[in-house]
Amino acid sequence: MNFLKSFHYKVLLNDIKCNYKICNQNKEIFLKFQNKYFLFKIGNQCMEDKITSIITDDRIDEIFHLKASKEELLIILNYIIMDYKKYQMTDKILLQSDKLQKLTFEECLDKRFVYLFVPGVRNSMDSTCQKEVRYTYEPRDGKISKEKYRNGRKTESTDITFEQINKMVCSFNQSTGVFLSSKPNFAESRFVAPLLPQEEVAKREKVQVKGGQMQYVQQPRKNRPAFKNYTVEEISKHNKPGDVWTVLNGKVYDISIYMDYHPGGAEKLMLGAGKDCTKLFNQFHSWVNGHAFLEQDYIGNLKH
Repeated sequence: MNFLKSFHYKVLLNDIKCNYKICNQNKEIFLKFQNKYFLFKIGNQCMEDKITSIITDDRIDEIFHLKASKEELLIILNYIIMDYKKYQMTDKILLQSDKLQKLTFEECLDKRFVYLFVPGVRNSMDSTCQKEVRYTYEPRDGKISKEKYRNGRKTESTDITFEQINKMVCSFNQSTGVFLSSKPNFAESRFVAPLLPQEEVAKREKVQVKGGQMQYVQQPRKNRPAFKNYTVEEISKHNKPGDVWTVLNGKVYDISIYMDYHPGGAEKLMLGAGKDCTKLFNQFHSWVNGHAFLEQDYIGNLKH
């Protein structure tokens, strides 16, 4: 037990007191240290992380196992995979072990590192370097504490219930998920907004706009179209200033009002006018929840 004789002795000791009874039969103690959980096996001095990490080249999602059932862990994993499908606009997700063995969802939970692959996106399978974006998911008191880090700095912290996650996954599977699975080559069509050169993306210069983001949210919406499923032909007609529709992950938005408030300028938004802007959006804002921000301008789904 020399491990406990450290600067963090009192903190770790408190964690042991509250968690020791749970694992006493297995002669195991859980410790929380620097926002990570560890399993200390009494007798062989072995330390093992109780975390499953989903890894890509620039992002890592870490699921903490402590105080969570297998069913709850699978719900979190489902939520993570849904997030990747949305932002990569594909249902072709491949999960592999460090030995390049294909993994099922349940098999992922038994692994320390799981590597996620999507078509056309490189994954160097490097679990040692710091990723640009890091998410952590800690089940606690019937909720999930979700935290986001960008380049090592915490930028977001939210609590999500399992019920909320189930609703999101169910909604995704009924709309966007169905669309992706039935249209695997859709990203190659002319309906998709073109990507920009990487050097132009790196600049990301802001322009003078009419008002701030909060003013945009507070603007009244008048003469909103009927909420329904729209065809590609219908959406393509709305591609002029003052009448701009776009598609993000299978959802149709009337962004005509937002043209005056977009920090990147109306010119960038017009690239996705009357088109599917999902890949273009992710090129600039892959970490942004566009659906939450544009919720008031959500007018329907893409019909296929």
